[in-house]
This record gives sequence, structure tokens and C-alpha cells, in this order.
Amino acid sequence: MSHSKRNTSRAVFTSHERDLAKKAWGANSARLTRESFLDFSACRLCLETARDPVSCTHGDIFCRECALSNILAQKKEIKRLAKVREAEAREAEEQKDRQDAEDRERAIREFEMTQNGLDVRLNLEWRGTPLGKAEEEEEIVALVKEADGSSSTPTSEAQRPGKRKFELDEQELLRIAQEDRTKARKAIEDEKSAKAVLPSFWTPSITPSSNTKDTLHNVTKKTKTVPMCPASAEDDQHPYSLHSLVTLDFSEEMDDRTKKPVRSCPACKKALTNASKPVLAKPCGHVLCRNCVEQFVKPSKHNNHHHHDPHGSEDAAGAAPLLLCYVCDADLTDRDDDDMMAKHNGNDKKDRSKKKDKSDKDKIRPGLVDLRCEGTGFSAGGANQVKKSGVAFQC
Repeated sequence: MSHSKRNTSRAVFTSHERDLAKKAWGANSARLTRESFLDFSACRLCLETARDPVSCTHGDIFCRECALSNILAQKKEIKRLAKVREAEAREAEEQKDRQDAEDRERAIREFEMTQNGLDVRLNLEWRGTPLGKAEEEEEIVALVKEADGSSSTPTSEAQRPGKRKFELDEQELLRIAQEDRTKARKAIEDEKSAKAVLPSFWTPSITPSSNTKDTLHNVTKKTKTVPMCPASAEDDQHPYSLHSLVTLDFSEEMDDRTKKPVRSCPACKKALTNASKPVLAKPCGHVLCRNCVEQFVKPSKHNNHHHHDPHGSEDAAGAAPLLLCYVCDADLTDRDDDDMMAKHNGNDKKDRSKKKDKSDKDKIRPGLVDLRCEGTGFSAGGANQVKKSGVAFQC
């Protein structure tokens, strides 16, 4: 039985070796403790407290130096991969040209031999191979069928069709030339496959390869044209650039025990941790805890419903609620660029704003973003379990 042949059931193994075998094979899971989580405001690249901290548009915190180094490295890798793709495409084109030239030479040589009254397939090498024998048998069968058909269906003079007028059709000529090249390519491949292969696979001339450029192994991958955030998941990646980084402006308070500055919320003066779920205000960069954002920044539905500005315009009455930063009173309301231009500069400047679409793509849009933070060590405080999938067992 199969279970008696596994590593975990052999009598020669000790208990420690059985535990190692169980860890190496099968699916394993482990619960992360508090020591396995990064502290808040830690860089996602160097894993240390972020110096001159910046954040991407999805709330991942980095050191400015680490982010710039990663962006430059990714851009260099993108350029290198682009050159590799160009070289591979050029090499594939050259290989195709060589094959076309070889097929053309083979077709011309066979045509010249046929015109001289020689049959290409009558040489002893071809006739001695299994492919040559099989093709000779197919020709004999085809000749017998043609002779039987001609003898069984005699044609009279009245039934014979008349002579057709000769017309030079360019498409027909191209089709015939393509058929000749296809036949020549098939003959070349048959000759190569019919040759004796040496069993010395270690020689450089016949060393087996992985066939990475073959059609069977050509797995198309999504080409990366812009730098991707290194802290994003593999199944949900998002791009980031130098222009889209938001500089974080933390408020610091002196800790009474350690006598060191601690990054804290400017409203409640409490230290920012993974449990406080900090929120970033764009584009000013101030960071507040979740409770203070809900209490001071986001307008409540009760206040909006009962307190209406009688001096406001009709358009402003139905617009989105105004969000202001708690520290600097910066406007955090996410509006369309065309609406903002029309509101401040008039409708006659809409065409001018449309010409700046490319520059506005890298512009930081205002709003509130939840900063990415890891768990707290408690059961409901973030992802606290990792899994590893492997082979079920070893025989």
C-alpha cells in the first residue's frame, strides 16, 4: 500500500525527522504573532521606520530614497526587457528569412532535377529510409486507383471538355509557389528526422534545450510598461510613479517614557499604530486616526440633512459634501477636473483644460486614503495566517 512507503511511516526515521518530512511535504499553515507584523509607518522596502516618508495612491508607505531607487531599478529593467524583446523579434525574423531561403533553394533544385529527367526521390538514401518506402507505397496505391478509375469510366469524344484559354493568374502562381515551399520544408524536416541521432546527449552540438522559443513553450506574459508598486499583491498590482507619490506630514509628540518623538494624530494626540487605522489626506499629506476622521473631517448625514446653506447655489446644494483637512483646511473633495475649471475660470476655458489631460494624469487627486497597515496580533486584527502548498506526499 502507498501509505506504508511514505517518509513519515518508515521505522528508520526518528520523531524529529518525521516532523521535518511533514513540514517539507503537503500544505502547511502558521499563525503569525505580533513580532511578525511591521510597525506603522515602516517602509515596505527596507522594513525600517520610514525616513522622509512618502505614500503611493493606495496607501503604501515608503522611504523617499527607497521608492526612488525602486522606480529607477524597475525602469532600467523595463528598458532591458524591451531590448530583449526586440532582439528576439529580430532573431525570429532572421530565422524565418533563412528558412524561406532554404525552402526556395530546395524548390529550385528539385525543379531543375525534374526538368533534367531526374527524380529527387530515386536516390538510394531516400529509398532506404522508412519515409521513402512509405511514400513509394502511397504513390503505387494512387497509380493503381487512377488506372482503375480511367478504365472503368471511358469518355467519349462528345463528353471531352474543350481546351481552356490560358490565363496568367497572379494568385494562382503565388499559391503554387507557396505549395512548393511547403513541400520543400516538409522534405527538409523529414530528412533531418530520418538521420541517425547520436546517444551522446552531453555533446555540445546535440545538448537538449528547454525549447523556450518553440511555439509549444511560448507562454505570453503581460508586458510591464510602467513601474508597479512593490507592496501590492500579485493578483492586484497598481502602478506608481515619482509624480504620484504623496509626501506624508506626520505630527510628532514627545513620549514621556522613551523621551523620543512619536508619530501621533494631530487631533487626539494619540500615537498612530496599526490598531488606529490611520487615514491619509491628499494632497496635503496629513495623517489622522480613523476615529478623528469620522468625527472631524467627514460630515455627518444628520448635520447635512438639517443644516442647509440658504445662500448656497442650486448646483452646490446637490453636489458632493465638502471635505476639509483638519490641520490645514485644504479641500479634499474629489471633483472632476472639467467641473473645477468651469467653476473657477468659466466655461470658455474648458477647451484649454482638455489639452492638459496628459499632465493631469500624474496629478494627485484630492481625497482620503486608508494607509496600509498590518495586523495587531489579535484574532480580528488583520491577516494573521500564512499558508504554504506543496506536494501531498512522497513515495
